[in-house]
Amino acid sequence: MAGRKGYTVPSKAMEPTIMAGRHIMAVLPDDDYAPELGDVVFFRAPESWEMNGVYVSRVIGVPGAAIQCCDDQGRIVLNGRPLEESYIKEPPASRETFGPLTVPAGRVWVQGDNRHMALDSRHHQGADPTIPVSNIVGVADLSTVK
Repeated sequence: MAGRKGYTVPSKAMEPTIMAGRHIMAVLPDDDYAPELGDVVFFRAPESWEMNGVYVSRVIGVPGAAIQCCDDQGRIVLNGRPLEESYIKEPPASRETFGPLTVPAGRVWVQGDNRHMALDSRHHQGADPTIPVSNIVGVADLSTVK
């Protein structure tokens, strides 16, 4: 990755990790960027979402991952195992059920940490709910959160 850019977080979707209105630096991804589980990314919404602008969410499913909601304790199930998410604002991990689905190659499944406020992959299941990796415009440097 090379270069950095600052973004102002537009909503409460990533609280408590990043509060609305905060300015945060992001590393600009290069052509070799491979998203990792837990990356907080700034992205352009795909056309199928019928939303414009740059949004911020956490990568919950990487290419090839099997994901669904939820187990009997309200946790996301990733590759057959419950996902421990200490960063979410409040349980359950999702009030909307989804999956099982496999994240296609070149795409990611994203969710905000404030699950009950975020408009993310869960809310776009009529279209393709995943984000093309090429739409990721920055990876948040969480050490810059103040």
